[in-house]
Amino acid sequence: MQVSHDAIHITAMNESSGDPTAVNLYDGNAAAGHPSIGLMRTIRPTFDAYALDGHRDIYNPVDNIVAAVRYATATYGSPEEAVASECGGSCWRGY
Repeated sequence: MQVSHDAIHITAMNESSGDPTAVNLYDGNAAAGHPSIGLMRTIRPTFDAYALDGHRDIYNPVDNIVAAVRYATATYGSPEEAVASECGGSCWRGY
């Protein structure tokens, strides 16, 4: 599978502003006890389900990207599909 730099960059910048230590304490996931964490802001159960062996540090940017890409692929078909919208993929839809 080939993933575009743009899809990863758009996701990281919209989810965490490029901060691998970001934690969202203000949305519904956080209220349910699962704040989104890291560069691509995955919740712990999603990260744990899609992380690869040897890549289980949610704050590690590579580990977080790998889990988020695997999740976006399983859920949307690709990371590119996760960021696609009526405006031709230049707008953020979130996952």
